[in-house]
Amino acid sequence: MGAGGTGIKTGSLISKIFTLMLLVLLALIIISLTARFQRSLLGVALVISLTLLGFYWFRELKKALTSRRYVEKYSVELIEKDELILLTAQVPGPEEEVAVELKGEKLLVRGGGGFKRIVKLPCKASILRRSYINGVLHLQLRKK
Repeated sequence: MGAGGTGIKTGSLISKIFTLMLLVLLALIIISLTARFQRSLLGVALVISLTLLGFYWFRELKKALTSRRYVEKYSVELIEKDELILLTAQVPGPEEEVAVELKGEKLLVRGGGGFKRIVKLPCKASILRRSYINGVLHLQLRKK
């Protein structure tokens, strides 16, 4: 059972809207500069360099916005057994940076490289056991 699917969809939608807004803004800047410097060779060179620079920054911003998709690469598995919840999750290390925090029915998992993920639990729980081996976090939680 995976958790956090709606966050990925929302982030993707925001990313697409932001990308569209950047494209429109870039097009408006290029059109206005082309109209202003239409007769000059220097103006044409400026418009071309601005266009190339705009496309470069557009690609970089798009990469930065889509880098949040790393959450998809790190799977989470929840298993309910009687009074226990077993969680297995891939979390980037090092081990010193891996932290777990319970907030009601939500479990906040942090890891290396700014990794942060919220996992919705079926109910409130407390942590019984925790281990982190080779990038895999194992938690045994007791239902409250």
